[in-house]
Amino acid sequence: MNETIKTILTRRSVRSYQPQQIGEKEMHEILKAGQYAPSAMGQQPWHFTIVQNQVLLEKLQILCKASFQHSENAAMRELASSDEFHVFYHAPTLVIISGNSKAVAPLWDSVLAMGNMLLAAASLGIASCWQHAPIMVYGSHTGPASLSSIGLTFPTDYIPYAAAVFGYSAQPFPKAEPRKPDTVTFLK
Repeated sequence: MNETIKTILTRRSVRSYQPQQIGEKEMHEILKAGQYAPSAMGQQPWHFTIVQNQVLLEKLQILCKASFQHSENAAMRELASSDEFHVFYHAPTLVIISGNSKAVAPLWDSVLAMGNMLLAAASLGIASCWQHAPIMVYGSHTGPASLSSIGLTFPTDYIPYAAAVFGYSAQPFPKAEPRKPDTVTFLK
């Protein structure tokens, strides 16, 4: 099996991180992988916001937990009620990808870029976990103003579409769950 396929098959979401920050060289390699993702009409409509400031991450954690508490999803409300739950699992880096809302497919372009970043991180031995919480906060009625109030802003006409945390795992990577059957149809 080649290394690319192996990385795809072994990458897992990690929910426990060491406090050690990712090296600058590794972070730039991960970002470069995101910048080389496919995009509709080659527009590359993304902007990458890297949050490594722990004070800002904690302020964002508070906003995200509040968003969970008001969710219609009972599991999210239950998570938010736990003092032990940390939205970002104490990861030292959060990356939010926003896309130009005037582009052809900014949501999909941003998601493809994040997918590349998750795989690049895994290939470097860096753990990651997809994060929808900042996107939920932004999408709420007061979201953009709430994020701006803590110093988290995005370029004009850009909307956050994808987010993930990155860092070094504090535990062994989990094993893959079995894949669901009957998810492929060939039409020949």
